[in-house]
Amino acid sequence: MKMLYLFTLMLSGFAGVLSQSSGWGVNYPNNLICGVRGFSVSIPCSYYYPTSNPNIQVTQKLWCSMNTNTGRCTDPPYVYDSSSNTKSDFEYAGDDKSNCTLLIHNLQSSYSGKYKFRFITNVDSGKWTGEPGVILQVADLKVSLIRLSGNGTLKQGDSLNLMCDVKCTHSSSQFVWSKNNERLPASGPVLHFPALTVRDSGSYTCTWKTNEVSGSKTISLQVEGDFAQWQIWIIVLVIAVMILVIVAAVIYHRRKRVEAQDENSKKSAEKVQVGENTHDKQKKPQQNHVPQLDDETLRREEVTYATVCVKDKKLKQGRVHTEQQKEDDSVIYSTVKNT
Repeated sequence: MKMLYLFTLMLSGFAGVLSQSSGWGVNYPNNLICGVRGFSVSIPCSYYYPTSNPNIQVTQKLWCSMNTNTGRCTDPPYVYDSSSNTKSDFEYAGDDKSNCTLLIHNLQSSYSGKYKFRFITNVDSGKWTGEPGVILQVADLKVSLIRLSGNGTLKQGDSLNLMCDVKCTHSSSQFVWSKNNERLPASGPVLHFPALTVRDSGSYTCTWKTNEVSGSKTISLQVEGDFAQWQIWIIVLVIAVMILVIVAAVIYHRRKRVEAQDENSKKSAEKVQVGENTHDKQKKPQQNHVPQLDDETLRREEVTYATVCVKDKKLKQGRVHTEQQKEDDSVIYSTVKNT
């Protein structure tokens, strides 16, 4: 098996020499490309052809996956074909001159494998597939919490490590940590917490970077102090509700007291008004309606009373014909009354 692998490398090197001497070829990265599942990756690539002939032009560019294709990528299927308008996760980021970089979005585990680039020109013999191709490995980025002390929920004083892990070998990888989207000075795959505090609560993100790809994963820490944060919020909420109830009760009581005072003031004013009206009625004497008498009536009354007086004197002088006189008097008074 080892001999076969060495023989393949020798053939690839020999093909590279032939391609350079003939002026046709494709260059790939020497190392495999690592990608994080769910993110994007860039596969660098360059190609060349004889530039001595200015009539040569690239007419078609192709990328194929050896998972679905075989041989020298001369026949479909292709993951990218410049002559097709089909959109997919595979995007060509090169040009028609020398750049054949391929971008792969939304990486899936099934995208792992070997890829080759092929280009076709406007001359009959101007077709070339780059060998040996480039290998892509798609891996998962994981952030793990490793407890060094303490059990159950995280409490102040507990110790732990956050570990960022990618199952992919890459010499130029870099780990960057951030808390609540603010970068931390720490670097490397492990973030150490010797003694947790409440301030250590938050969201921690590990970003894994290479020259071709980057990916990130987030984990949350919730550290409890003397009181759990949710308990503090409950206490604050209960106090706020009690304050609102007390304020509402005070406002309601004041309104009722003001309304009662206004009602008493109205009743007092009504009583005073009624008393004044009664006093005025008692103070004013009742006036009998006496008809006004004209001068003629007054003269008649005077004459009548004068006549009465004369008749009285006659009675004193002699009591003659008493009964007759009474009848006359009755007639006179009745006359006065009728008048």
